[in-house]
Amino acid sequence: MTMYVIDSLEEIKAGDILIADGGFTCLQEGEELEVKLDKEGSKFVECEQGSHFLDGQENEDGEITGFLKR
Repeated sequence: MTMYVIDSLEEIKAGDILIADGGFTCLQEGEELEVKLDKEGSKFVECEQGSHFLDGQENEDGEITGFLKR
């Protein structure tokens, strides 16, 4: 299975599968998660605490950290 670094939030769409790295307390390392949209169109994955929004994973270069894309 090939996995990709996510260069920007725009690269991710609802239904994509992301793989979590080991840096989360609410997600297991290697967990596969389906991207969903809330009512406002914000992208998130479900986690042990409810919802983990992906815009909070953007680094200063706009890359998404903590996840790889399958």
